[in-house]
Amino acid sequence: MSANDHLVTVARYESRGDAELARVRLEEADIPCMIANADQSGLPMMFDASRSKVQVKVVADRADDARALLANDS
Repeated sequence: MSANDHLVTVARYESRGDAELARVRLEEADIPCMIANADQSGLPMMFDASRSKVQVKVVADRADDARALLANDS
């Protein structure tokens, strides 16, 4: 991923471990990704509950592929 790539969230997880499993699955499929909010997992957020989960992000043009892959793992 380059600094100019637009990242989108394709999945949210309660724990960093679950997000890491998704990251590995995506990278095995050659879909570059990153994890966000990992250090905040498990902490209650006062203002925005959606931010309290660990996010898996990919570049926008791979988002559909990533979502489909992760949906098949469910």
